[in-house]
Amino acid sequence: MYQAVQLFRDLDPELPTKTVVCFVLIANADKDIPMRDLQNALDTSSSSTTRNVAHLSAHYKPKVPGLGLVEAFEDLNDRRYKRVRLTPKGKAFRIRLDSVMG
Repeated sequence: MYQAVQLFRDLDPELPTKTVVCFVLIANADKDIPMRDLQNALDTSSSSTTRNVAHLSAHYKPKVPGLGLVEAFEDLNDRRYKRVRLTPKGKAFRIRLDSVMG
């Protein structure tokens, strides 16, 4: 388990635990996951969920790049909602994480 934690620390030594949990939830989803489902699973506010997803996305804050592991996009059935999925970089990171977890 230490090696898995170290993989996240290599990405960002200051990465919050909720952001790690957010990645794990997205990575373990069979397909893309609705942002609302992610919010419920994390038991956080909408803004906190959005912030965690942004940290994992390509653009975290103005002039601060994100990790590029996930992408959020509009739900094709209802454009008021967003869904989240792994990027190719996120899929590769998940494979590395799975390999160290055994």
